[in-house]
Amino acid sequence: MTKGGTVPTAAVRLPLAVALLAPLAAGCQGLQRVQDRAYTAARSLITSSYHDPAAEDKLVKADELFRTGKYADAQDIYSDLAENTRNPVLLAEKARYFEAECQRERGRLAEAVATYHRMLQDCPMGVYKERACGRMYDIARGWLKTDTLDRIAAEQAGTAPPWYADLHTRLPDPLDRSRPLLDAEGESLQALEHVNTYDPLGPNADKALYTLGYVHFYRGRFEEADDYFSQLVDMHKQSPLRAEALKLAIMAKNNSTGGAVYDSTKASEALQLVRHAEATEAEYAKDDGLRQFLTRSKMAVHVQLAQKEYERGRYYERVNHPASAYFVYHEVCRKYAGTKYSDLAQARIAALKELQPKLEAEREAAKSSTWGKVRREWDRVTGGPVDLAPDAPADPVPGSAPAAAPVVPANVQGDTTGSGRN
Repeated sequence: MTKGGTVPTAAVRLPLAVALLAPLAAGCQGLQRVQDRAYTAARSLITSSYHDPAAEDKLVKADELFRTGKYADAQDIYSDLAENTRNPVLLAEKARYFEAECQRERGRLAEAVATYHRMLQDCPMGVYKERACGRMYDIARGWLKTDTLDRIAAEQAGTAPPWYADLHTRLPDPLDRSRPLLDAEGESLQALEHVNTYDPLGPNADKALYTLGYVHFYRGRFEEADDYFSQLVDMHKQSPLRAEALKLAIMAKNNSTGGAVYDSTKASEALQLVRHAEATEAEYAKDDGLRQFLTRSKMAVHVQLAQKEYERGRYYERVNHPASAYFVYHEVCRKYAGTKYSDLAQARIAALKELQPKLEAEREAAKSSTWGKVRREWDRVTGGPVDLAPDAPADPVPGSAPAAAPVVPANVQGDTTGSGRN
């Protein structure tokens, strides 16, 4: 106290200043965070490549936040490090991978799949490739199990509920960040395709191929199913799913032809695959059910190819080419004996043989007609094969030498000169 009874000025001002600045300091921290985010957003509009000497320290800080469960704060730092293209490749790859891990831990699975895929695009041969593909496979498989696989199993067992019973579960839900907003099945299939594309020999590649082929097969998209099953058969010889994939590949090839009037390449491939299974797959040789399946598949392919050849012969008959039809029918009987089209082809061969005299008579009559004469003359002028008229002797080719006299062998006894002397 002073003589006048007043408080010292310094002793009063210091506590008052601390009390006034305490809330301001907390506000400054929030303001600083807003300024940092604004700076980051503005910088991204100008450039995504800049020198960051504190990148390693930021990564250590983000790892610590991730370990303590502060995934939102860690995600912001990881994203900033991954976006900077001047950072080292290994650092950027790790930052992108753990950015996706933060999204997965926060339940934002659709965003996590997109971030994993972006990491694979930027670093297709990186050290986190197998881990990212494994995460994508698990997420996609979970989506498919809920929306597709369980329903397929229920329909095959005959216990599927009516379509309207679970309609509410398939409607878009903007508040559910754990699933795609629209077309969860399509997004799942796309994620599985990324797994197979970026890690074709990885531990999840064969399972991804089988799931892709299985869903496409069930949906009736047999060409796509055949492609995925054939890849599994060709590239994953030791996979436990190979035997089942081989069976489904044969069925998909048979069903993807479209019928006998279309290209028979897929049917021929199915027959080749059946023969490959008979020759190389021990499991098919031991199992009676699988052997019977191969026999049925082979017969189905034979019937389809026989039908195609038989219809080709019928076409030749319709366009008045009986000789070509006769040849095709003989090929059907030779290649596909035992099928119903072999019997039909034999009946057509017998019918064509009965028509042969009539066809020959019509041909001879056409030679004597005016049009036949004009056609023969045209063929003679143009150098084409000349179809002679009935009872007409063959004319010598112009400019050709006359026929030579027969040569008598020297050892033939007798007088060849007519002189009567030996």
